[in-house]
Amino acid sequence: MIDFEKLLEETIKQLNEKNYIEFSADQLSKLRLDQAQAIVDEFHGYALLKMPKSEIDFFNWLKVNDRDIWNDIWQDEDDIYLVSIDFLLHFMEGGLGFPICDLVDQPNYWFNARLIKPKGMEELESIIEKLEKGNKISVSEALLLEISTRPTDIWHFCYHHNLQVERLKEVVDDLVYKGFLVHLTDREDLLKYIDI
Repeated sequence: MIDFEKLLEETIKQLNEKNYIEFSADQLSKLRLDQAQAIVDEFHGYALLKMPKSEIDFFNWLKVNDRDIWNDIWQDEDDIYLVSIDFLLHFMEGGLGFPICDLVDQPNYWFNARLIKPKGMEELESIIEKLEKGNKISVSEALLLEISTRPTDIWHFCYHHNLQVERLKEVVDDLVYKGFLVHLTDREDLLKYIDI
């Protein structure tokens, strides 16, 4: 259990001293959703949040494994790994991490369930049947399943499943070719599908 009033005082103090807010992994694990939303509401529009170490570790991996994507996000930023407080819920336990869906110079590989075509939804039924029977599923099937349950970008998927980025791009191409998935690479096209 977290002393929310004390945390709020510490948060205000941090913001005054450092010009951004930072939470430890322990604080994030103990923060309830309603408390996190209260913090977002309180500081919305003017506070920056430093990403937690787990997400910084991901971006350090990305810098090595797909430098062009890292550059697209961070190269021109003075305040590296500082994001809007609105992303706080993304960094809580079970959160999605910072969504990579707004790339300018590189193609986006961000998906959610609304981008799964009817044929892909039919395929999901057979994937679920496989899992219920205790059978293994392929990387392609695992990606489609994850997209059906939560917004996903290929870089977080690769990081969490120890996969090569180029392999996942081929998997996405195959899912598109089979008529299972819509791939919108341009951020303007993605906007109507993003609910962050």
